Amino acid sequence: MAELDKPQGSPGRKVVIAQVAPAVRVAISETFGLAPGATSPGQLAAALRQLGFDYVFDTLFAADLTIMEEGTELLHRLREHLESHPHTDEPMPMFTSCCPGWIAMMEKSYPELIPYVSSCKSPQMMMGALVKTYLSDKLAVAPADLVMVSVMPCVRKQGEADREWFCVSEPGVRDVDHVVTTAELGSIFKERGIALPELPEGEWDVPLGLGSGAAGLFGTTGGVMEAALRTAYEIVTKEPLPRLNLSEVRGMDGIKEASVQLVPAEGSRFAELVAARLKGSAEAAAAASVAAGGAASAAAAGQGAIQWDGGQGFSREDGKGGLTLRVAVANGLGNAKKLITKMQPRSTDKQAAAKRQAALYDLDERPALRRSHENPAVGQIYAEFLGEPLSHRAHELLHTHYVAGGVEEKDEKK
Repeated sequence: MAELDKPQGSPGRKVVIAQVAPAVRVAISETFGLAPGATSPGQLAAALRQLGFDYVFDTLFAADLTIMEEGTELLHRLREHLESHPHTDEPMPMFTSCCPGWIAMMEKSYPELIPYVSSCKSPQMMMGALVKTYLSDKLAVAPADLVMVSVMPCVRKQGEADREWFCVSEPGVRDVDHVVTTAELGSIFKERGIALPELPEGEWDVPLGLGSGAAGLFGTTGGVMEAALRTAYEIVTKEPLPRLNLSEVRGMDGIKEASVQLVPAEGSRFAELVAARLKGSAEAAAAASVAAGGAASAAAAGQGAIQWDGGQGFSREDGKGGLTLRVAVANGLGNAKKLITKMQPRSTDKQAAAKRQAALYDLDERPALRRSHENPAVGQIYAEFLGEPLSHRAHELLHTHYVAGGVEEKDEKK
C-alpha cells in the first residue's frame, strides 16, 4: 500500500482520483480476452497510474465502511424492535442493495418498501463523500479541485452519482464526478497501449485503499449480506463467526435462504432483551399476538406486501438459543437483473457470471484480513473523522434517502 503524499504539479491543477469497484478487479481481464481474475488488483492499480491518476483507491475500503454501517444499522433496528416495538416488525425486515437498478425499481414500483431499505449509501458514494471531505482536509486541497472518477461494472452507477443531494462537501460540488464502466476502461487501456496483463504489481493508496476479503464479496450476488453478517454476528456474540463462507447463500440460484443463530454475549443489552422477551407467559404472548396481528394486517393492507407473523416466530426455544437471524438473497428482480447483465463486459462464455463469482470468492480467501471490522484503515477513519458507526457525522456522510416514484419522475414534474 502506498502512503498518501501531497499532490505534485502546478498550482490550481485538478487532482484526479480513481476508485475501482470489487467486481471490476475480476472482470477487467475479460476485456483482454482472459479468464475472470486472470489479472491482479495490483496490476490494475499500476495501469491506472499509467493513465495519469494522482491517487488510486480500492472501493473495497468503502465497502468495509458500508458493512460497518449496514451491520450496525441492522442491529440498531433489531434492538429498537426488541426494546420499543416488541410486537411489530417495523422497521424489520431490512432490505439492502448497492445496485442502482434495484433502488430505482423499488422507488418506482414498490415505494412502500422505502422505510425498510437500509439508508446506507453504496460504497461508490461513501468513497466519494470521504474523498471530498476527509481526503480534502488531509491534502489541503479544496473539494472543487478534487476530481473523483469511479470505475464501476454498470452504467447505472452514473445515474446514482447524478443524484442532486450527493454533494456533501459544498453545494454544487459532486461527490463523484465521473463514472466509467469496466468495458470502457479496458478500451482506454488498449487505446493508450497499456498492456494490463504484462504490468508489474502496483499499489493502492492508503488509508482509502485498504479493504478486507469481506469487502470483495460486494462484487457478487449475496455478497453484501454475507459480509455484513460476519460483522453483525461478532458484534452481538463477541465471538468470531464459526464459518466465514456461507455456502447456503452462494451460487447463482434465483433465491437462497439461510439462518444464523446469534447467542448474545452474557451481560450485553441484547442478552437482557432476549431474556425479557422470554418472561411473558404463554397467555400474554398469545394475547399480544392476536392484538398485534390485527394491527399488522391493517398496516400491510395499507402499505403493501410487508407481512408479519404476530410474534409467533419468536418461540421459547428460539429465545433459549439466542436470536435466529433469517436471511434471503435474491439474484434477479426482473429488469434490474437484465440491466446489470447488460452492463457487464460482454462475454460469449455463458458461465462467465459464475466464473467471476468464483474469482471474487477466491480473492476473499487470500487475505489474512477477512472481516470488515478488523480493517485497521476503517478503524482509523472512525477514530480520526467519523466517530463510530451511525454517529451524526457518519449518518451525514455515509447515509442517504430515497424518493417515492423515482428521481427521474420527480424531475419531469418540475
